[in-house]
Amino acid sequence: MDIYVKFVSSLIIVLVLAYAIKKKGFLDNCGILCSSAMAFIILMGTNLNWLIIMVCFLVFGSLVSKVGYSKKNRMGISECKRTIKNVLANGSLAVLIVLLYSFGIIEYNTALFGYIGSISAATSDTFSSELGVLSNETPRLITTLEKVEKGTDGGVSLYGTFAGIVGAFLIGILSSILFNNYNLIWIGTISGILGNLSDSLFGALLERRGIFNNEHVNFTCTLVGSLCAIALYLAVI
Repeated sequence: MDIYVKFVSSLIIVLVLAYAIKKKGFLDNCGILCSSAMAFIILMGTNLNWLIIMVCFLVFGSLVSKVGYSKKNRMGISECKRTIKNVLANGSLAVLIVLLYSFGIIEYNTALFGYIGSISAATSDTFSSELGVLSNETPRLITTLEKVEKGTDGGVSLYGTFAGIVGAFLIGILSSILFNNYNLIWIGTISGILGNLSDSLFGALLERRGIFNNEHVNFTCTLVGSLCAIALYLAVI
C-alpha cells in the first residue's frame, strides 16, 4: 500500500475509533489521546488485524469492569473509566514490539507472538481482577496461601484464575482466526495465564511493599506474557 494512502486510511480509522471510545466511555480524554497515538503506530507499522486484537482487549476489559459494578462500588474498587496510566501500563509493550518490528530489529513471527502474548496477559489479568472479586470465595495470597481480603495485591482465587484463563483463551482464539495460525491459540492462552500469575506474584512481593505500583505490575505482566510467547514460539515451532 502506498505510504500516503496508508497514512490517510490509518488516520481515518484512528479518528473513528477515538470517537467510538469516547461515545462508549471506555477511556478518559487523556486515555483516548494516548490510545489513539498507539493505534496509529500499530496501523502504520503493521495492519488492521493487529489493531483489532488491541481493540478487543479494550472492549473486553471495559465490559468485564462493568460486570457487578454496584458490588464493586460498595467494595470501593469500581472503576468508571480507564486512564492514561492503564493505557500505558497495558499497551506500551505491544506498541514497542510493533516499533521494533517496523525498524527491522525483530522478525515478523517474533513480533507477532510477542505482541499476542502481551495482550493475552493483559486480558487475562483484567478478567481475573474484575471478575474474581465477585466470587464468594476468599482469596489467598499467591506466595503463602494465607487468606486475604478481596482486592489484596497478590491475592488469587479459583474463580479469578478460571476467569483469567477464559480471557487469555479469547485473545488466543481471535488471534488464530485473524492471523490464520492455530499455534496462537495455545501459545496465546499459556503465555496469557503465565503473565497473569506473574502479576499476582509481583503484586504480593513488590506492590504490597510499595516497591512497585499497580502500573509497574501491569507492565511486568505484559512483559512476562510476551517473553513466554516468544520463548514458546522459538522452542516449539
